[in-house]
Amino acid sequence: MAALTPWQIYDLLNRKPPLWLSGCDLSGAHLKGADLSGADLRDANLSNANLEQAILRGANLTGANLSGANLREANLKEANLSRANLSAAQIIHADLRDATLNHATLVETDFSESSLRGAHLTGANLEKASLRDVSLSHAVLKGANLKNADLTNAYLSNATLFEADIEGVNFTGAHLRGAMKPGGDVYEE
Repeated sequence: MAALTPWQIYDLLNRKPPLWLSGCDLSGAHLKGADLSGADLRDANLSNANLEQAILRGANLTGANLSGANLREANLKEANLSRANLSAAQIIHADLRDATLNHATLVETDFSESSLRGAHLTGANLEKASLRDVSLSHAVLKGANLKNADLTNAYLSNATLFEADIEGVNFTGAHLRGAMKPGGDVYEE
């Protein structure tokens, strides 16, 4: 599908929600502050898009390409990002509570100061991701690849890291009490 013009995007954003944009090419689009609550963005191309402060609560972004996107302060609560590509995206101070990111590609993604409380990241690739000062309490990271990720000062209370690859992870100052280790034991301190 061809990329949408700025006018077409403006027209779509002013229609009655939820929007159906499955497979659309919105690469590089300026969508700062856009309300895309509940939108169907399956397999959409949002690479390098500006989604700063966008509202994507409950949106379906399954298989979407958000590589290099700016999602600073975005609301992605309860969004489905399964199998999405968010490599090198900026997801700083964003709300991803109860979001689903199963098998998502999150290589070198910056989640600094975001909330992923209760998020599902089963089988997600978080290699070299920045999770500094992130809340991951009650998050499920079963089988996730966290190689060389930065979890400095992250809050992982009651998170599940069962079968996760934590080789080279920086846990400096991280709160791990009650979290399940990759081998199934629980962190006491």
